[in-house]
Amino acid sequence: MFLITAKLSLKDSLKHPLFTVLMMAGIVVSIFSMTTIVAIGDGTRQVIIQTLQGFGFGGDVMMVAAGGGRIFRHRPSGVKTLTPADATALKQLPFVKAVAPRQGMRRYPVHTVGHSYQTRIMGVTPDYLRIADFQIDMGRPLDERDLRDHRKVCLLGRTVANKLYPGNRTAALGQFIQIGKYFFRVKGILSEKGQAGRFDMDDRVLIPLTTSSTLFIRDDYLHAISVKLADAKGIERYQREVRALLRKRHHLTPDQPDDFRVVTSLDVVKYVNKASRELTQLLVRIMIISLLVSGIIITNVMLASISERRVEIGIKRALGASRRDILGQFLFEAVWLSLLGSLLGMGIGILTAFLLKSMIPVAITPRPFVLAVVFGIGVGVVSGAFPAYRAGQIDPIRAILGGRA
Repeated sequence: MFLITAKLSLKDSLKHPLFTVLMMAGIVVSIFSMTTIVAIGDGTRQVIIQTLQGFGFGGDVMMVAAGGGRIFRHRPSGVKTLTPADATALKQLPFVKAVAPRQGMRRYPVHTVGHSYQTRIMGVTPDYLRIADFQIDMGRPLDERDLRDHRKVCLLGRTVANKLYPGNRTAALGQFIQIGKYFFRVKGILSEKGQAGRFDMDDRVLIPLTTSSTLFIRDDYLHAISVKLADAKGIERYQREVRALLRKRHHLTPDQPDDFRVVTSLDVVKYVNKASRELTQLLVRIMIISLLVSGIIITNVMLASISERRVEIGIKRALGASRRDILGQFLFEAVWLSLLGSLLGMGIGILTAFLLKSMIPVAITPRPFVLAVVFGIGVGVVSGAFPAYRAGQIDPIRAILGGRA
């Protein structure tokens, strides 16, 4: 019986293409919007995670940043709340394996003979490479002697090496490049790190921290300290102890806010989940409105269709079709058209997401397909129930004679 009802529904709906298109239009637009928003939301979430991981947020790493306030924000210029003594104190904690204080400077012009490029200069210690997971592709890493003697040596990121020595970055080793008004010898070239979201992790030059303090910053205050933990299991307790230590060192009273930020991988997850929840709430509101409009459209189009097909319905009733048969036929018609519209909208949404991929982050996951099927069937049942009931109540004699039910 179900197969017969389904066959009749498909056959009859194809006989009335205008009503079929009108019924599908609303749900197509709704699911298209939903699919596109979900793809953008998932893509943005992945980019945030990749970006923060690229900056060294592993499960056993926390970052102490200068300046208080929100966890993720740009550091205001002139903030001087972290010092090398803070880094030394953190290194004494029993759960800390290593610390990597650093200074990040604005983009400086870097010159060689015949080539010039603007890149980010960072003053770091030898432990920075290990904590931030940077490898040496060729040459040698920074060492303690470079730090102690304030040497003018540097490590080039892959992007910088390719810009200054196009086609032969190996030639950079041992050569001198000019950073600002100072000449530095290239000690090594970093292995390719790749993109972290929209950030090129290879677009940087690393120099000894003491050298950056002396020549560029002209002060020893730090912008951030990366802390390598012995394990990730007690990271929340470690975060509290680090915060307590720094508050004590900075002589902050209980009513004073932190003048630093301690960021862990858990904070990254919470941040991403919060952004995801906000996007989901927006998506739900849009979907409710869109699906409500779609349901109203389907209901009204079906009522109009039933009015046009009264004679057809009357003949079917006269030939032996029961009210239940008519109700089932029209309800199935609403459901399959709604489901088809959902799948079509999902397909258009995925195609749109692919076209937008070069401009904004998107990610295609199974979630839009599941939502399209669930909402397609749901909207079809809810919006088609009343028109199907009305169709089943039509009196066959009056319908054939042109009367009103």
